Amino acid sequence: MAEDTAKSTRTTDEIDLIAVSGPDGFQKARVSIETPASIGRSKECAIILNESSVSREHASIYRQEGKYFIRDMESRAGIAVNMMFLEKGDLQQIYDRDLLTVGPWKILVRLGHESSEKTDAETVDVPDGSMDAATSAEAESEAPSDEASKADEPGKSGTRADSLYATRASIFIRLRADGSLDRELGWQEFTEKYARVIAGFARNAGLRAQDADDVLQDVLLGFFRVSDQFEYDPDRGRFRGYLKRVTLNAIRARHRRKRPSTFLKEDYDPPGEMPDVDAAWDRQWTEQLLQRAMTEARGGVEERTWKAFELYGVRGVPVEQVATELEMTPAAIRHAKMRLVKQVREIVDRLRVEEG
Repeated sequence: MAEDTAKSTRTTDEIDLIAVSGPDGFQKARVSIETPASIGRSKECAIILNESSVSREHASIYRQEGKYFIRDMESRAGIAVNMMFLEKGDLQQIYDRDLLTVGPWKILVRLGHESSEKTDAETVDVPDGSMDAATSAEAESEAPSDEASKADEPGKSGTRADSLYATRASIFIRLRADGSLDRELGWQEFTEKYARVIAGFARNAGLRAQDADDVLQDVLLGFFRVSDQFEYDPDRGRFRGYLKRVTLNAIRARHRRKRPSTFLKEDYDPPGEMPDVDAAWDRQWTEQLLQRAMTEARGGVEERTWKAFELYGVRGVPVEQVATELEMTPAAIRHAKMRLVKQVREIVDRLRVEEG
């Protein structure tokens, strides 16, 4: 049975399902999975999604031996886990922060005891030697105009010339939790990995495209200015949570600059299409992990095999149509999909361990 997520603390026998896109008919719910919880159009389902593309009983979620699973209940339109469709009637293990696609809805999954989220969402620590990237960028943005004009000159340092961060050697040292890996993260790599997350989150916060781009620059330049001293220590908080905090601060700083007399609180959450700020951030984070995982997986397979996976596994094109188009057997297409789904999942799990 579903209930409002604000009523109680989630237990291991409950899950939160939060719509991060889709019609207003469903937004979020907490569901007991002591017995299998159904998702579908029927009024008897634990999660009711009243839309024609959703089957009466579309999917079922349950917990078994400490693991969480979702099963496709022979639905017409299918269900995707992390953008990859299940076979009709099949089940798949799901993890915290996975994304489900059911009809027009994209739904974020939260699993396990709720207290496990606090480090990321509320108590993430800012490592010693760092500073608030948004505050740094805001202070720099208030510099006199003549200083800003000097920044355009070769060899000068300032808000304009700070685009040189793209050629800077590194931003910080990244360590595994057990200290087994010392690594410098290059600026280009940092931008490729996280720019989409930062800008997408800002747009979902209601910022215009130009303002979202400015927030992205604030965050990147803020990191750039402290890169010589900044050292990320995963024992003091996940990087995912740290970057979210810095991005939120950049958005708040931009609101303060536009409306300085409002005296916004430090924990002010921006307006826009994000009733659940943590869910909005986790959606952006999970989607960028999936894109990176698929890019990595694609490098190791033949083009036709990847095309089969993309059409059948990601876009949901009927297997017979894919077989005709690519001159492959349905069995070969299903095998390619199964192998690549497993590979993408393994890459995502590795990235989550490394980056939080």
